[in-house]
Amino acid sequence: MTLNTNEFSFFTEKTLLFLMIFDQKGNVCEVNKRCEILFKLPKDEIKGQSIYNFLLDDEESVFRDTISLLYQNQEQISKTFGFATLASDTILYIKFDLIYSQERIYAFGIDVTQEHEEHRLLTSLSSLTKTGAWHYDPINDNVYFSDECYHLHDLEVGTSLNMLEALHYYPEASRERVKNYWDNLIDHGVSYDYVDQIITKKGNKKWIRVIGEAIKHKDKVIFVNGCFSDITEQQNYIEQLKYNEETKKLALKGIRSGLFDHEIKTNMVFYSKDFRRMLGLPIDTDFVPEAAFRKMIHPEDAKEAMERHKANLQKTGYHYFNHYRLKHLDGQYRHYEVYGYRKKNNKGETIRMIGNLIDVHQKKLNERTIIEDKSRLAAMVNNGFSYTILLNTSGEILMADEDSINIIKRDFNIDPTTTTCRFIDVMPVNFKSTFANEFNEALKGNTAKKEIERTTRKGAVQWLESKYTPIKDENNSINAVLVSFHDITEQKTAELAIKEAHLKEQELSNLKSNILSNFSHEIRTPLNGIMTICNMLLLEEENPGDRKKLSAFLDESKERLLATINNLSHYSEIETIQKNLNYVEVDMNYTVETSFREYRHFANSKNLDYILKLDERCPSANIDEDIFSTALNNIIHNSIKYTDTGKVMIKVKDEKSTVKISIKDSGIGIGKDNLKKIFDPFIQESIGLSRKYEGTGIGLSLSKRYIEILGGKIKVTSKLNQGTKFVITIPKNI
Repeated sequence: MTLNTNEFSFFTEKTLLFLMIFDQKGNVCEVNKRCEILFKLPKDEIKGQSIYNFLLDDEESVFRDTISLLYQNQEQISKTFGFATLASDTILYIKFDLIYSQERIYAFGIDVTQEHEEHRLLTSLSSLTKTGAWHYDPINDNVYFSDECYHLHDLEVGTSLNMLEALHYYPEASRERVKNYWDNLIDHGVSYDYVDQIITKKGNKKWIRVIGEAIKHKDKVIFVNGCFSDITEQQNYIEQLKYNEETKKLALKGIRSGLFDHEIKTNMVFYSKDFRRMLGLPIDTDFVPEAAFRKMIHPEDAKEAMERHKANLQKTGYHYFNHYRLKHLDGQYRHYEVYGYRKKNNKGETIRMIGNLIDVHQKKLNERTIIEDKSRLAAMVNNGFSYTILLNTSGEILMADEDSINIIKRDFNIDPTTTTCRFIDVMPVNFKSTFANEFNEALKGNTAKKEIERTTRKGAVQWLESKYTPIKDENNSINAVLVSFHDITEQKTAELAIKEAHLKEQELSNLKSNILSNFSHEIRTPLNGIMTICNMLLLEEENPGDRKKLSAFLDESKERLLATINNLSHYSEIETIQKNLNYVEVDMNYTVETSFREYRHFANSKNLDYILKLDERCPSANIDEDIFSTALNNIIHNSIKYTDTGKVMIKVKDEKSTVKISIKDSGIGIGKDNLKKIFDPFIQESIGLSRKYEGTGIGLSLSKRYIEILGGKIKVTSKLNQGTKFVITIPKNI
């Protein structure tokens, strides 16, 4: 029957199928009304939309590949795609049949969301429970295995595998039995459920539970459903339980011990057969009178053992403990410890006791040996040449030499021989920073060393070398750490002296290079200037104005050379100057102002704010004016030289017995490291031929020496790129 146009239109709008047409780029050309559910848009608004706006991200590339394949092969393709609505509140899975015709893709889809989710759920459950499903069609001899079946056999999913091939994964001894299960299922419809072991493709042994159930029609098996379950863990646990029971029996025999069950009312005791045989007790009866057993206790232990026994029966609680020596069949006595659990009646009386006698003879011998060895070890430790402490793996002190014990008692009021304490809690504070790291290294099996500097109670500096040595047992497991502290003060002092001498040597070498560099530059530069200017003045320059400028440059070079030579002369003649001082009382305002005026031209040439603040009280001081002015001039010159912008301020302040002169600038400042050595001779913050500022490095050193000769002091504070402040303090009378 052929549908007319109206019938076809009615059919497309009423069908539950999703019908749509789109071009190669995925743009929707036509849809039926059913698609409004998928796109959550009116039908007219869906047209022109890109199908990729609605596909899940992971589906886009698959959809593009599918369209491309359609254009190439022009064959029908069936594919399921996930769609999210623009509101993203639901996800629908649609299975499409896609057909290419006349540059268009025709898609016929059905909603398979529920089936898709169920499939995913079953796949997840199968993976989580390690259970794989299978079914078999005996009529067409077709078999299907789920992915988990392949994983269980360590096979790639999709590997060719039939039921007969699956038999070869069983041990040879199991194959005939498993084949009989299969034959009975196919021939007679007898379902099966069995547990057996398989060896996978990779050689792994696994325990599996296999279930097979037949579906019959008219007494003939037409279909089989089944599953494989990995029960390796459960089966191993069962096997382990069996093994543990056997181990328990062997353990009791191996430690020469036995179980007992004591009936208090009848004073009859049950002992395990092996234990009775070992002690020489009758083996033809299960129960032995308590009196017969008591005779086997060593005479020296019998009285105290009975007292402990009676006390145990009367004390609160349910546990029982005793110890004594028992006589064996060979006539030898061995040490035993008795552990039991007491059953009580309503009156709280013990009516039955069950427990175990444990042979601890070797343990007692070992304890005696340990006591003797510990005594010998203590003698070695106490007569050694270092502090020695033995720690357990938790850092608790097991033993220590007498000196260490006395120090801990004195400083922490703790006796580590009687009180359990951690070493980190009773060690000097400056040891703690390194303890955790070195101790952990020892626990890893590494010997760790560390040098520690400390101050003793008497204030002396002491150097110790700490050594953390791991102590291993017979199984090569670390069970303790030996910590020793060896006094290396003399060795360290010698090392520091050598290092200091080396640094001094290096410093002197650098100083020599600095002096040679500075003075070579400071003498050669003005000399070159003098020689060049002289040649130009005498031989070349005829212009009176230029000759006047050259003459001024000549004077400047001459003054610079003279200042360098004067500084050298002054520095080398300090002792002579000190013996020939000419003290006079001077007006400090006037003296400082004189130095201020001398460098005004220099400050103005750099466009600096050059400020002088004098004290209205006109303080005076008894000084050698020449060397004071030299010292002050050097500092003022330095402040101007190292200030490119801002100001230089000089201030005089009268105090009770002193006069303070401060010189503060906004210059480049001095780095923290260089601030410590700013008064060292021949030192500048920048040195060598590439230095930014000229000078010999003598000025500040010379100023400090001169101020100190006059009984004064000079201090400096500075911050890099924020300026420097010098403060000179001069006593009024010396």
